Amino acid sequence: FGDVTLSLATSTLSCQDKQIRLCRKEQDVMYLLMSLPPQHIISKEELIIKVWGADSEAVDNNVEAYISFLRKKLFYLGSAVQIVAQRRLGYLLEYAEC
Repeated sequence: FGDVTLSLATSTLSCQDKQIRLCRKEQDVMYLLMSLPPQHIISKEELIIKVWGADSEAVDNNVEAYISFLRKKLFYLGSAVQIVAQRRLGYLLEYAEC
């Protein structure tokens, strides 16, 4: 997606010559965001069901924490990809081409 590549085999997110390892939940959240159609918003509830499972006790704060982790990692990589929050709707990925 944009200038980032997610390797499921090595659990790494890379941009140009930099890469960073993701934990399993970070990888699952990032994979889900990257696989959505352009401009598609996914709600926190959908993320919880698809990443943690319908039976889990995960809450909105779990999603927010992992989104924060991924934002920091995208910043570290120098990526133009951003995880954007749409108030009361959910999240989507945007790529700001230079």
